[in-house]
Amino acid sequence: MKHFFPIKVFHHLCFSGSSSQTRFIQTNKDLLLTVTKEDQIGGDVFIFWKFKNDNHIARLNDNRPFIFPDYDGRVEFLPEDLSLVLKNVQLNDSGIYTAVVSGRKDVKLSTFDVTVQVSPVLLSVDSVFNSPESCNFTVSCTTELSPSISRSFTCNTKTCEEAHPPTPGPLSLTNERIICNHSNQVSWTQDTKNWREICPISGKEGKVEPFFSSCLTPAAKKLNLLYQALLSVCLSV
Repeated sequence: MKHFFPIKVFHHLCFSGSSSQTRFIQTNKDLLLTVTKEDQIGGDVFIFWKFKNDNHIARLNDNRPFIFPDYDGRVEFLPEDLSLVLKNVQLNDSGIYTAVVSGRKDVKLSTFDVTVQVSPVLLSVDSVFNSPESCNFTVSCTTELSPSISRSFTCNTKTCEEAHPPTPGPLSLTNERIICNHSNQVSWTQDTKNWREICPISGKEGKVEPFFSSCLTPAAKKLNLLYQALLSVCLSV
């Protein structure tokens, strides 16, 4: 079927451009991409949305919307105003989205540079070293897009401080809490741990333990000691 563009439409397309707009969105959220009123056109035209110039997402032909199979369930196309809704966005949805009217050549109506940002952070304990008077431990702060950052801390029964001079970054010590921070254009989040729970002064000199051993209840610790004693007896026989 041939499509005829009214003169008014051609004048609009020839003398109006498409400016790129930046959008930041958090993972698992929905994002609305709109064609502004001054860019909306009428008439019997072929309009489509595409991603990164190659992947066609949705189209409107003869006022009939169609979503391409790869994006079925991932987007919603609103033919009344040509808007596109990206649903439950993920990291790989970042990129350039363009609304295009197709004639003798493609003309861009609206362009969006979308950045999907992640916010979860994880503060993990790598190791704990107990001595009679102090306790040393190492923690790591990790985000999905950034390399893990580790810090070591030395504590006694009253205070705790970083083993090396404090450096700027997402890991910090505030009062009794180790804090792992992460922020971006759309969110801010943190993960924290109490250093007294990480590093109880147990009096076990010179022993490096994984973090789970320091989390045992008193009853579980007694059973663990009994098990180790019985194991020693069995090995000595």
